[in-house]
Amino acid sequence: VFAGSPLLNSFGFGVVLTNWIKFIFVIGIPATTFVGLLFSGSENVVSITLVTTFVSVIFLFFCFSIFIVYLRVSCCLYLVKELYEKEDMTTTERLKYTILTAQESALSGKVHNNYVYDSNVYNLKRLDSNSLGEGGNEALHLSTHGQWYIKFTQLMPNGLFTTLDVPKRCWTQAEIDFNIPFYTKSSWSLEGVFCRMKNESHIAVLSGPSAVTQKQTLSSLACYFLGVVFYILLVAGLMVFAQVPSAVIAAVVTSFIAYWLWKGQKEYKMIKNANAIIRMRQSDDKEDGNDYNDDDFDTAIFQKWETFTVTKPTLAVTWGSFFAKNVITALIPFSYFCYSRNVVGALSYIAMLMLCFEKTYFDIGPIVETLGSFGSLGLESGKSLAHDGLLGAATRVEWEQKSRLYHVTRMNNTASRRIWAKLLNFFAIIFGVIAVAGISSVSSGSGQGEGVVPYTTFPPNNTFFYDVPQEEVSPMCSADFGNSNETNTTSSLTSPIKYLADYNFLSIISYFRIDSIQSLLDTWFGEGEAFLDEDVIPTFREAHPELPSVASFQLVTFSDGSAVVCVRGTTTYFDFLVDARLWYSAGLFQLVRNAMPFGFAFDALIEFCVNRLSELETSSIKEVSYYAETTAFVEYLRESGKYTKLAVTGHSLGGGLALITGAQTQTKAIAISGPSAVITRSAVTQPISLDAIKKYTFAVVPQRDIVPKIGGEHMNSASIKCRTGINDPISCHLAYRSLCELLYTCGNVKRPVYCECVRIGYPEPTAIDGSGNSLGSSCEAI
Repeated sequence: VFAGSPLLNSFGFGVVLTNWIKFIFVIGIPATTFVGLLFSGSENVVSITLVTTFVSVIFLFFCFSIFIVYLRVSCCLYLVKELYEKEDMTTTERLKYTILTAQESALSGKVHNNYVYDSNVYNLKRLDSNSLGEGGNEALHLSTHGQWYIKFTQLMPNGLFTTLDVPKRCWTQAEIDFNIPFYTKSSWSLEGVFCRMKNESHIAVLSGPSAVTQKQTLSSLACYFLGVVFYILLVAGLMVFAQVPSAVIAAVVTSFIAYWLWKGQKEYKMIKNANAIIRMRQSDDKEDGNDYNDDDFDTAIFQKWETFTVTKPTLAVTWGSFFAKNVITALIPFSYFCYSRNVVGALSYIAMLMLCFEKTYFDIGPIVETLGSFGSLGLESGKSLAHDGLLGAATRVEWEQKSRLYHVTRMNNTASRRIWAKLLNFFAIIFGVIAVAGISSVSSGSGQGEGVVPYTTFPPNNTFFYDVPQEEVSPMCSADFGNSNETNTTSSLTSPIKYLADYNFLSIISYFRIDSIQSLLDTWFGEGEAFLDEDVIPTFREAHPELPSVASFQLVTFSDGSAVVCVRGTTTYFDFLVDARLWYSAGLFQLVRNAMPFGFAFDALIEFCVNRLSELETSSIKEVSYYAETTAFVEYLRESGKYTKLAVTGHSLGGGLALITGAQTQTKAIAISGPSAVITRSAVTQPISLDAIKKYTFAVVPQRDIVPKIGGEHMNSASIKCRTGINDPISCHLAYRSLCELLYTCGNVKRPVYCECVRIGYPEPTAIDGSGNSLGSSCEAI
């Protein structure tokens, strides 16, 4: 609609001027910017041009949206007079009745009946299940929807809902504007039959030279059932791929078969009725000796939906739900923005709130579905309607105004919009549940968590190692692999940290209970080499009460005076909120970018959008960001002067936080399966430069692990294999599997192999003591 349809050209500027305006904002401004940057010798030609194009098009679309909002509101206020048959309504009364109509329509209990008609009357409003027009036979009822909500409203206490004595007809959009797909002999296709929306009206021509044939109708039925088989096999295949138990697969497939067979009765009835009509027409034509009967030239079969209002809410329920909904969705969030003094967020929320309010309560649909037409919109004074519907316009002005409203109503009722709305509502509900659970956990003091029982076990003798020849060992096995700053190394000839696997191990122990960590450090590094400092974190938090105590991390010190901060990954609901605050917006934009051809060219635009979204955050949200505490902790350690070298590591969320903290404090950071900080570098409270990310951060990226791909491509990284099946990408994100891969790949790294490596499918390591024992048998004895 926006790209150049008559709707945009009909707003009073004239076709030529409107197209010039559109050309200037869509092509002119971006092209001028691009050429100007070329002459200026700018180094950011692509990024600046992309951002300029985005802002220019958004501004034009904003102006176009203002016109649409004005059109919708003015039409609602005009037609509501006809709906209530009150010509002397004040503006306040029109507003009140418009909101009342929309809210009442949303709460009313409506039944939707699906019928099939055989008729030559091409006017859906004259085809009614109660009184058929001329040329029609008895309607064939296919299905009914909406009874459950009606029964629910009828079971409500008296005074909340009323049951109408006679159900009230609600005219559908198809009955008003007659914009319905036609199936003829030439327009019929299996793709169209397979992909058609089952809950919309359709017309199939059954007589005359354009009539669909009996073979085509039978093919439609066969295509439907083949589609059913495909859907069932698709669901079953996905469940097999995900290694779902056979009993569950059988139960789900059986349920799907029963459901689709029940749904298939409707298709069978409709096709059977169509074939009966075709045979009857062919028989009549043979008796008349003609190829087709002129009287039946336009006979067709109509699949039509009829809607009736059965129950409606009382006035108290209507207004009560209106005020309750707006208090919950509008007043409370807006009050929070005001309380947190987030002016940008408050203003943005008001703008979004006004658009949602207009979209919900100034919807022309409830008014038009009751009137059954666009009424006298645009009708000159003293004239009467030619007939109902869009085609009843008698003058150009009336046609123009009704045509605009027709385009707007079609724009608001597309199948894609309904699908996206359901999808977004689903994710909004899921995120809302996580948010409530996360906030509740922090309020109850359980946000940080106490750690879990260790899931890594070592054999009693710790003499099992993967032996790989030295010349086959990858350079990435070194602890300083990928580090371009020699002054920032954490390993030395005397340092216990010598391998990349050491950082992976340290990222794992951050998940464990404190009382179990020291014994694991002794097993891994050897006794007297690594120590868990349990006192420094409480001391730090006492010295900095202004910082939130929600992040979970540990400090491990070593015999050479160095120390590593180990940041825990996602384990609580509140951790998911931190993930969302830092990386979900970047992830969503990346998903859109990857779906676009040449999407890699839009990286600068993604960074721009992520940074603008971060400006909507309240200061209180930024304060509870985990990296604020981890960054302050590293600075605290550095100022203490107790440690010769510092490093930060973590897995998943902990890895992403480690990268941010490392870049902000200029400390070496190693992330295991952590999201990148490239796109979100300017969205953090203390912005990060690309040079800092390149100089101080490093990431271990397992194959098929999607988490490290969020936030942009890591500037320094090592890719390792994931030896799970292709149907198990989630296991590629597990830290202990990455550690097994590093141990197996690096071979003669002098670190013990733990039992879980063999249990998840890695080969048996070699017993150094020559006893011939296997790791598996040693682990079974534990």
